[in-house]
Amino acid sequence: MPLRLLPWAPEYSTAMQFDADAAEDDAPADTTIEGPWQAVALSGPAPEAVQIIDGVRRAEMHAMDDAPDGGALFGLFGSLAVGAVRLDPGSARILDDSIRLERRYLQTGGEPRAQVIPCGAATLHFRPKIPDQASSANDLVAALNRDMLDEEARLAETLSHDESVLTFVDGPLRLRSPGQRVVGYIKRIHRWYLDAEHQLLLLTLKPGERTPLFRITEAGHERTSWFLRIADLSAQFHPLAGLMRLEVPGTLPIPDAIRLADQSARVLPRLASSPVRDPRSPQNLIPVGALESALTHRLGDRRWIGRLITTAVGRGTL
Repeated sequence: MPLRLLPWAPEYSTAMQFDADAAEDDAPADTTIEGPWQAVALSGPAPEAVQIIDGVRRAEMHAMDDAPDGGALFGLFGSLAVGAVRLDPGSARILDDSIRLERRYLQTGGEPRAQVIPCGAATLHFRPKIPDQASSANDLVAALNRDMLDEEARLAETLSHDESVLTFVDGPLRLRSPGQRVVGYIKRIHRWYLDAEHQLLLLTLKPGERTPLFRITEAGHERTSWFLRIADLSAQFHPLAGLMRLEVPGTLPIPDAIRLADQSARVLPRLASSPVRDPRSPQNLIPVGALESALTHRLGDRRWIGRLITTAVGRGTL
């Protein structure tokens, strides 16, 4: 195949993070659970209502403090917010009651204190936490991201029990007790879980077509997954760039998983973004882009919060 581009803006890396030389046989997927390995076309009606859960996180300021033994401790002022957007026939709205905003002060050890930053007549409260096995500034950023995912999972566990709605959750499913109509959608692909022969089908899928279901087993945990083409990009882009991987819990009966897979194929291609609207198109869905904008607004202006933290530190009030 000749040279092809990947559509995400470079500052967001790419939608595919897999190692092109890595073997897929270390945890092979079971591709025999839904008939022949061929494209599955749209089937059945679209769901009556959909809700999508996502979140944003932001590293506000890095810091460093003295450890009791005279060494150095890294710190991070971080903010995160999660929420949901609901789509009904002819309308879409952000569920204001679902939005959760948290501020954290993460530190690589010691006894971190809650950091209270004056903000006019109000204050910004950064709750202290020592993440497990964090020893660097990058570890703290990764821990902030995990905290965001944990908040997304908690919100999803609450909202997904409404069985009248199909719920999509950003990323691999991490829910302990999800409802029966919840689907994880993976925007950034780290692994294909398929051998080279089965990957060939991915290149030929048309918008709205999906692969048959396949079973993933990792660390004793089972998930049922499928790939869906959500957009047909122009010829200069690689055909794999228009794909999304989705999954449901492995405990879900196969007929129910098939029903959710078919409903996802009805819904998601209509929500795919374009480069004109989103630098992470097509995987960053249009409603998700609107939700992320609203959540980022709730975090507050980055430069303003940075100045508040800098001023508080300069005055020795922390």
